[in-house]
Amino acid sequence: MITEMTPRASLTEEAKIEIDIVTESGSAFGLCDNGDQVFLNSRIVDRMELQEGDICRALLLENFEDKRAITPWRAVRVSLTN
Repeated sequence: MITEMTPRASLTEEAKIEIDIVTESGSAFGLCDNGDQVFLNSRIVDRMELQEGDICRALLLENFEDKRAITPWRAVRVSLTN
């Protein structure tokens, strides 16, 4: 049941991203064509075997409010492009 207290659905978008940095912890950051930064968790990075420089199509979800100013998006689904 939706009430006034139920948070609204976050904004989603599909975009082409390039993997910029894979961290030591296994997560990664990518960049959209417009320069927006995208966070990819380690499960996605591992499953897709992502490496720096890979180009992907990603379903993006607005990042958590406390992180949004620096990294506006987080990837929830990724597919490699040819």
